[in-house]
Amino acid sequence: MKNRYIPITIIVAVLCATALVGYLTPSGEQEVPPRVILDNAGGRVIFTHAAHTEDYGFACVDCHHDGIGQEKFISCGSCHPAAFDETFRAEHQNNFESEDACLRCHYDTPQEELAEDNRPDTEFIPTRADAFHAQCMNCHEDMGAGPYGDDTCYDCHAR
Repeated sequence: MKNRYIPITIIVAVLCATALVGYLTPSGEQEVPPRVILDNAGGRVIFTHAAHTEDYGFACVDCHHDGIGQEKFISCGSCHPAAFDETFRAEHQNNFESEDACLRCHYDTPQEELAEDNRPDTEFIPTRADAFHAQCMNCHEDMGAGPYGDDTCYDCHAR
């Protein structure tokens, strides 16, 4: 009777050891996040990288259009903030690895407080929401995949 519990005990011990090793082994940082959740007033949008790269055949540079002086692509909010406020003005330069990126918006590499003529005209730089709408919706419309019209916002935006 006692001998029949030995195989069960061994199997449970092996499963527990396997689970413990899997839990304790770090997974490592992924180069590309599998999904990105874009929080916004219209409702969250879940963007899946695999669907766009593997299923539809897009390259990273099709969406991440600006990697100047970068070893990797920068966050969209580095150039396209939610608002061009004082926090953005004070912090955005920390997102770039190279001063070469400054020249995308500035006439010269800023060294101190910017003179008025060296400040970019933010009316021509889209905010994050405007940039996403232009990038995502234009591509979807060009591909014939919608969304079209005001009633289809919830095709992408979660309620």
